[in-house]
Amino acid sequence: MNLSEVNTIISKFIDNEATRSEKAFLMEWIKEGDNKAHFKDFVNTDIWIKYNFDTGLLEEQLASLSISASPKTKKTRKTIFAYASCSALILAMVLFFYLQNKPSYIPVLDVNTISLEVNEGEGETRYYSLEDLTNFAIDDTSIQLQENGLLKYSASKGTNQESASETQHILHVPYGKTFEVHFTDGSSVHLNAGSRLSYPKNFDAHDARQVSLVGEAYFKIAKSTKPFLVHTEDLSTKVLGTEFNVSAYADDATKEIVLVEGSVELLQDTPEHTPANILIPNQRATKTNTENTLFIENVDVKNHIAWMDGVLIFNSDTIAGIIKKLERRFNIRIDNTYEKLQELRFNGRFQDENLDEILKTMKAHTDFSYALIGNVLIIDKPK
Repeated sequence: MNLSEVNTIISKFIDNEATRSEKAFLMEWIKEGDNKAHFKDFVNTDIWIKYNFDTGLLEEQLASLSISASPKTKKTRKTIFAYASCSALILAMVLFFYLQNKPSYIPVLDVNTISLEVNEGEGETRYYSLEDLTNFAIDDTSIQLQENGLLKYSASKGTNQESASETQHILHVPYGKTFEVHFTDGSSVHLNAGSRLSYPKNFDAHDARQVSLVGEAYFKIAKSTKPFLVHTEDLSTKVLGTEFNVSAYADDATKEIVLVEGSVELLQDTPEHTPANILIPNQRATKTNTENTLFIENVDVKNHIAWMDGVLIFNSDTIAGIIKKLERRFNIRIDNTYEKLQELRFNGRFQDENLDEILKTMKAHTDFSYALIGNVLIIDKPK
């Protein structure tokens, strides 16, 4: 975002017209470099321009501050400007103080930042950035953000376990990033880009350890007498202790579970109460969103969990499937206008290659052209 666009947001913020996402952006932007000084200078200039020349806007501001000129009292332009300057200055000071002394959490979700959402009931929701170790200051010593980008939960003495079990946490991982969380029971979850995991802060007060997933994650579950269940939209995976991968993105046509170790029980949420299916290691279960049938086959599990090592694999993938993988990995939008590519399938293995290198490798298979405009990649026929 360029400086002109930032100035527009600051101006809207002063006028109380900024959206929630714009406010969240501004609170993060003001912490960087010389942005604080620019904010001060812009506020001073913006106030003078608006309130010296725009009396209509002045009346709106005074009304928003519950200040209005008495109709029985005639005020000169100079007096009105004095009211405006004073009111606007107070408003700017309040805004600036809030930005500099805001709590450690943010009021809205930043969709481009790995975030922890905490829901403590009664409509209270807080968001914490998990990309800023220095400023991570959640009021709970049992939750630690470590330097390697790991969120770790530990048992805390004196904690009301029943209350902790009712507190819901949600991890949001945007496109272009991955993240890992360790639970108090010793289980760990590695989340892929564009994923969301919901879970109680503590499993102790529950008969089962239950989480909900949208996206993709690798689960390494500690053994326990309490089963561990991973819920997706219409399919649940039940285990006691094992390692497996679940892929259940909202915009994918299929869901899949790949078992690495142990065994898992697959439960379908259907009116017919479909019997459970059991997976053994090196098997994959897939289910389309339009059918209730599970398809189980033997696979090389390494290809399905390679993403944890930053490896991107195309295994006879369609261009539509590849586009989704590239969008999630590089946090961009891709539009394909070359229909011929939809008829083809691609194979490939990439780890350290950037987007341009991957596309050039694909072009060696079938020629096409592409152009990156802002955050949108457009694929077209060869030039």
